[in-house]
Amino acid sequence: MRYDDNRYIDSTVIEKNQFTFKGQVDTASYCRIDVDRDAYANFILENGDIRVDLQKHNQPSGTLLNDKVAQLALAEDSVSELIARRSQEIKEQCGNDEQAFDCQMKEFIRQQRESIANKCADFYEGHWDDAFGYALLYSEFFDFIPPVQQKALLAKFGNWLKSTRTVQKISKRIEAQEKTAEGMPYTDITGTDAEGKPVALSNFMGKGNYVLMDMWASWCGPCKREIPNLAKLQNQYKDKGLTVIGIFVWDKEENLKKAMDSEGVTWPQIVDSENKSAHVYGVDGIPHIILFSPDGTILKRNLRGDTMIKTVEEIMNRK
Repeated sequence: MRYDDNRYIDSTVIEKNQFTFKGQVDTASYCRIDVDRDAYANFILENGDIRVDLQKHNQPSGTLLNDKVAQLALAEDSVSELIARRSQEIKEQCGNDEQAFDCQMKEFIRQQRESIANKCADFYEGHWDDAFGYALLYSEFFDFIPPVQQKALLAKFGNWLKSTRTVQKISKRIEAQEKTAEGMPYTDITGTDAEGKPVALSNFMGKGNYVLMDMWASWCGPCKREIPNLAKLQNQYKDKGLTVIGIFVWDKEENLKKAMDSEGVTWPQIVDSENKSAHVYGVDGIPHIILFSPDGTILKRNLRGDTMIKTVEEIMNRK
C-alpha cells in the first residue's frame, strides 16, 4: 500500500513464511506491506534489494533510505523509553501529589519537545524533498513537535514533497489550528441533535456560560474513558455556569442514541455527519475537548482526565 493515496499497488503469495515483490519504480515512495493487523512492515519502495520483517514493522534494510527508516525507528524507541522512565521516576518522587506530578511532567515534556524538534530537523537534513523526508511525517519526531515548528519544517520542503497529499493535509490542519488556537474566537459547528433536529454550537454560546465541547465517537475507547470526567463536571457545575456538549464525529448518526444510553451521556449533542468540525478545528484524533469562555473565546484545547477537571474547577471556582 502506498501511503500518500492509501492505494494497494501490488500483491504476492506467501510460501514457507516468505514472500517477494519484484519490479522497478521511477520515484521512491513510502509504503506498507499488510498481511494482517499484527503482521505488517513500513518501508520505502525504491530500486534495490529490500528486506523487511513483519514482526519488527519498522526495520527495513538493504538500501540507503530504508536503513535511514530503521535508524529513525530506533531513535523513536529511545525517546519513548526515556519519557516512560522519567515518568516513572517523577511518579515515585511525587507519590500521591498529582498536581506536582503534572507540573514536573509538563516541564519535562516541554524540554523534550525542544530536543525532539532539533532531532527532527537533523533527520531532515539532506532529505527535504525525498521519500525519507515523507516518511518522517509519520514519525513521532514530527508528530510530537508543536504546529509552529512543524510549519517551519514544511516551509523548507521541496516542490515534490509539498505536492503530496499528506503535506497538503498537514498544512491545512496547521492553518485550522492557528485559526482556532487558545485566545481565538470560536468557529461555529452545525449539525443535528439526538432527535435529528438542526442545532449549532452557536446555540450554546453567548448565554453567560462556559462551554466544554467534547469531540467523540461510539467506537473510541479513550473517548469513553473521558465520559465519567465530563459527567462529573456536568453534575457539579451545570447550575453554576458550565454547559457540556458533545460533537459526534467520525461515526454514524444511528449510533449516537445507543452510545448515549450505554455510556450514560445526558448532555446535548451535535451530530457532525460530514465531519467538518475536525477540519475546522484542526483535529486529527479524538477525544478532543475544548473549553470556551462565555463570550466564545477558546480558553483551553485538548483537555483530558485530571488536568481537565482541575482546569475547569479552577475557572468555575474563581467566578
